[in-house]
Amino acid sequence: MTVMFYVQHLLGIGHIMRAASIIRGMRRHGLAVTVVSGGEPVPVLDVGDADFVQLPSARATDRSFKVLIDESGQVVDDAWRAGRRDKLLEVLDRVRPRVLIFELFPFGRRQFRFEILPLIEAARAMNPRPKIVSSVRDILVIKDKPERNDEMIETAETYFDGVLVHGDPDFVTLDATFPYARRLEGMLRYTGYVVDEDR
Repeated sequence: MTVMFYVQHLLGIGHIMRAASIIRGMRRHGLAVTVVSGGEPVPVLDVGDADFVQLPSARATDRSFKVLIDESGQVVDDAWRAGRRDKLLEVLDRVRPRVLIFELFPFGRRQFRFEILPLIEAARAMNPRPKIVSSVRDILVIKDKPERNDEMIETAETYFDGVLVHGDPDFVTLDATFPYARRLEGMLRYTGYVVDEDR
């Protein structure tokens, strides 16, 4: 079983650290995992012996996440976006995963649709077609613009086979903080909380 796991952190490192715990768990169970990270390198990151691909890195300038800058501190441009997209497609073609996992998308990382949607379309054209899955924590933030929430749900319904929710539904369900999630009820799979049993 081969897995390609896309993760993009923009300010802190919580998202990629949780992803790393999941990846180590997958490796313990014998899955071949290729991690593709689009954030700044994290010296303390431990993905075990998973294959690791570092894209040209991007980070947000502030909590609005509206402005993205590259590794040299320059605002990203179309050429930079095209380069990242092409590298992602190369990794997909090399790995040919059975499962393609996106950390947070489509419930976040909207500004990376320029590379994520082409990656999904390429995956959907593969034979065999990989399962396409979103990986999210149990607490999501409702967007101020209702159309953005509708867009997230419609993207999930159109492109995704499932949503892994890292939480316990007996404690809190995804729709407690993100009521739109009720529309995805049949796609949600609660995994329990992510813990580092090997630490």
